[in-house]
Amino acid sequence: MDTATRLALWRVRRAVRSTGWVSIGGIALGIFAALFFVSSVLPLQDEVTGLRARVKRLQGTQVPLPEPARAVDQLAAFYEALPRVQQAAQVVQRLHAQARDAGLVLEHGEYRPLSDPSSKLVRYQIVLPVKGGYLQVRRFLAQAMRDTPGLALEGISFQRQEGDAPVLEAQLRLTVYLRAGA
Repeated sequence: MDTATRLALWRVRRAVRSTGWVSIGGIALGIFAALFFVSSVLPLQDEVTGLRARVKRLQGTQVPLPEPARAVDQLAAFYEALPRVQQAAQVVQRLHAQARDAGLVLEHGEYRPLSDPSSKLVRYQIVLPVKGGYLQVRRFLAQAMRDTPGLALEGISFQRQEGDAPVLEAQLRLTVYLRAGA
């Protein structure tokens, strides 16, 4: 090693001893922050500039949004989607067919229309005692709720019968909301 190199190393060692480890840690953190800024923040600034230019372009080509539906129109569409009171028998027949398709056994059902003169709706309460498996009951309810507008599940109760082949008895309390009037 030549004299100039030894002199430079001596000066570095002397500077390290005189500044202390805390100062060296601070300098190292400063160098790390500068490298992080150059490698992470500067590339993102270019991306931000490009995105701002894209936003300005898109703002110039605004598409007018359709006017939101009024509440009166939404309510009329709701009533229009419901079955009419005259279709109650068809709704019940469809529920029976869906229960049979799901593999459930229907013995009998209770059906009771409840009308309110001040309302545009008639509630048709249905109690269906069915026998089958839990998954069959779930499949039936999912299909019925999807296919029957205005159908609501009011309640459900399960009872398991023990025997040679355990059977699940479920009592389904459903309400179908029907449109009153002609």
